[in-house]
Amino acid sequence: MKAVERNVTNSGRPFSEEKILKECRHYFSSETARTAEIGERFMEYFIKNASNEGVLFKTIKEITHDLNISHQTLTKVLKRLEEKEIIYRRNGIIGFWNE
Repeated sequence: MKAVERNVTNSGRPFSEEKILKECRHYFSSETARTAEIGERFMEYFIKNASNEGVLFKTIKEITHDLNISHQTLTKVLKRLEEKEIIYRRNGIIGFWNE
């Protein structure tokens, strides 16, 4: 995992993959197993597809298609992540709150 962390650091991203996934697991631990799984899948997707500034330029429709999940489930996950200030949504983008 150190190699992955090093790559993230070298890419100039304002977040560390390991820390985000650990926080998300914690925040979703009180949710159903399915919601927790989708939350983690979304964050992995976010990390993979976000710009170096921590912004994801994808529509909800694109994300639900790419992850093969329902709109309702993704919305629930996004709201939970927003409540915990992991992400923010503004004008059609999803951004990561800097560490």
